[in-house]
Amino acid sequence: MTEATPAITVVAAIIRGNDGRICLSKRPDHKHQGGCWEFPGGKVEPGESLSVALARELEEELGMQAAISSPFMTIAHQYEDLHVTLHFRDVTAWQGEPSGREGQPVRWFEIPELPTLEFPAANRPVVTAITLPARLAIAPDNQDLDALKVGINRLDAASTGLYLRQWSEHAALPELLELCGKKGIKVWLRALSAKWMEQASLQGVFGLHLPESVLMDCRERPGFPGVVSAACHSRDALAKAVSLELDMVLVSPVETTASHPDRPPLGWQQAGQWITGLPLACYGLGGVSPADLEKARQHGAVGVAGIRAFWLGSAPEPV
Repeated sequence: MTEATPAITVVAAIIRGNDGRICLSKRPDHKHQGGCWEFPGGKVEPGESLSVALARELEEELGMQAAISSPFMTIAHQYEDLHVTLHFRDVTAWQGEPSGREGQPVRWFEIPELPTLEFPAANRPVVTAITLPARLAIAPDNQDLDALKVGINRLDAASTGLYLRQWSEHAALPELLELCGKKGIKVWLRALSAKWMEQASLQGVFGLHLPESVLMDCRERPGFPGVVSAACHSRDALAKAVSLELDMVLVSPVETTASHPDRPPLGWQQAGQWITGLPLACYGLGGVSPADLEKARQHGAVGVAGIRAFWLGSAPEPV
C-alpha cells in the first residue's frame, strides 16, 4: 500500500510596514524548501484559530507581540513529499520590531523586489497577488471619452486598477494609457483572441484579460510578460485558468447583476467554495462594491471588481 503524503496546515504573515514594504524571513538551509525567502509563520496547532496561531508564531519567530491579522488568500499546494494548505493573512498592527529570534535573516523588501526573490513554490501565487490592487474598476462602455478621463483622474492608484474592457481597441487607447501611466494606475486590456494578442501593442499595459471564450480556446499561457487574468463563470473555466498557470481570475456573478439578470448568482459561500485554495488571485465580480472587500477576503478572494460602484461620483448600482 502506498503511504499517503503527509499534510499540514500553515498560517503565514504578510507583514506590511507603514512605508509599504513587506517583511520576510529566510528559511534555514536544513528545512523543507531551505534557503528560500518566506512569509513568516508556521503550523496551526489543534484547536487554534488562524489569527491566534499566527500571533503565536510571530512572537516566537520574530518577537512581534499582539499581532492583529485578517485573511488575504489561501493556497493548497502539493509538493512531491508534502501537501500544504497555507492561509496567508495581512498583518498591519503589532508591537515590537521584527527580528530573527531563531537566528534567521529578516529583511524588509519593496513590493517590486518580491518577484526577483526565491520563494517556496507554494508562495509564488501570493507574491503575484501582493503586486495587484485590491479593487479593479471596469471602465463603463457607455461613457464618452472626456467623462472616462475624469473618472480615471479620480481613481486611487494605490488601491484600484483599471480594466479598459470595451476601450481596449479604441482609437483613444494610447491617450488613456498615457494618462494612466502618469497617475501610476495599473491597466488591464481585453484580449479578443490569440491572434489579437500577437498583434496588439501592449507597451504600458500591466495586465492582459481573457474573456472566458478566449480562455477556453487557449492551449498555453499567452506570451504576455505581465499579469494574465481571465473571466471565469464555471469551475471548468477555473480549472483551465489553473492549468495554464494564469495569475488572476474574475469570478462572476457573485451577486445578482442588472447587466446579466438571467444568470443565477453564485453567492459568496459558493464562490468561496470554488476559489479557496486555488494557486492564483481571485476577484469577486457582479453585484459587488468596494465595500465588499473584507467579505471577499473572508471567502477566499483577494479583491473585488465592478463597474459603476467603483467610479467615484457614481451611484453603487449592481453590475
